[in-house]
Amino acid sequence: NKILKELNEEGISFTHVSELFSKETKSLYNNSIDYFNNFLSAPHIQERCQRINEGNPIMDRSKWYEITVYEYLQRALGLGDEGEEIIKMYLSPEITSIAEAFHGITPRVRNILTWVHPQNPKGSEFASQVWHRDQEDYKICKVFILFGDVTSTTGPTQFVKRTQHGGKYEDITNNMNQQSTSVFKYSIPQEEIVSCEGKAGTIIFVNTNGLHKGGLVREGVRCLTQANFLNPNAPIIQNNILPTFDLDKVNSLNPQSESYKSLNDNQKLILSK
Repeated sequence: NKILKELNEEGISFTHVSELFSKETKSLYNNSIDYFNNFLSAPHIQERCQRINEGNPIMDRSKWYEITVYEYLQRALGLGDEGEEIIKMYLSPEITSIAEAFHGITPRVRNILTWVHPQNPKGSEFASQVWHRDQEDYKICKVFILFGDVTSTTGPTQFVKRTQHGGKYEDITNNMNQQSTSVFKYSIPQEEIVSCEGKAGTIIFVNTNGLHKGGLVREGVRCLTQANFLNPNAPIIQNNILPTFDLDKVNSLNPQSESYKSLNDNQKLILSK
């Protein structure tokens, strides 16, 4: 109830694996630590991190400063594959019940991602590192889970409370009209800015329709996951612009697979188109 109240009123709420998760879901989180250890130790990922640190990044995507599961595994996360615990963690009743209460309907999950943001001392903010709002819908329940400590120098995400649709400052910039959301009608209220810092295991529920920006990592490395829970009637889902997974690269997300069959009906619905 606390998370839901804060998410509705302020657009953001913090909790921790130790506070929210059952023993079973904590186990999924703990098992996912091995995934990140493998991620960071992979030679091709170490090369990417080193080149970002040196100011000579591999420029094969617009957001070259972040390294995702697609660079690590060359595919999306999938059930029955490495990292499947992360999908199951986001399908846990602790998270899905909050997303369902927030939307007032069984949501659909999109973009279950893993990220590594390496030290980028020579870089400057651009793309998603500048203030903007997401426009998949008027209401978005995005969940971030930290797999390492995030401090002021580790590039924490920042969020401006009450700038989401329905909030006190909802009119600060454009929304859902295909216009820029980085041009403001008045100054950002500084007292409303929240820095998403926390220990490993911190869970952050965010309505990213509110103003936010990703951080620039000056020291260390930032490891986290995310899942995006949307109303099934969101235009971006109805138009199939934001698919669940890249099914061509995730053969295990198959209704005939044993991993898929192990899900309950609600979890299958949340994963569906």
